[in-house]
Amino acid sequence: MEGLVKIGPWGGRGGDPRDDIVAAGVAPHRLESLVIRSQNAVDSISFTYAGVDGMLRMAGPWGGSGGRKRKVKFGATEVIKEISGTYGPFKRHACIVRSLTFVTNVGKHGPFGKPEEGTPFSVPVQDGGRVVGFFGRSGSLLDAVGVYMHP
Repeated sequence: MEGLVKIGPWGGRGGDPRDDIVAAGVAPHRLESLVIRSQNAVDSISFTYAGVDGMLRMAGPWGGSGGRKRKVKFGATEVIKEISGTYGPFKRHACIVRSLTFVTNVGKHGPFGKPEEGTPFSVPVQDGGRVVGFFGRSGSLLDAVGVYMHP
């Protein structure tokens, strides 16, 4: 999609590809909210975004229904400036997303999952940029996650 940068994903190769933004055919303009289910790993992620056409769209949930459900609603001027997390083995899974943390211009949301376990990754956003959506892989858990950014 024009004007978007796709970065990642981080995690494993299990599960099925997930990219509701491409399927919608409308570029995202702003993230409205996130729903994360997590406990000892990230079970699932879903998000709502406003498209460039002004319409709200929901993506996901990608993953399973386990873990604790937590919703993050972003303020009108709140934008994600950094995403970090960890990925690695968990139970019978060779590699999945173990944790996620979202840093905005207002504060920090998370960590979700187990940040002390797995290989760390971090996606800082350049000045003026913002995270507007996600893509990844999932099955019974969130296997991998990547970001869509407006530079």
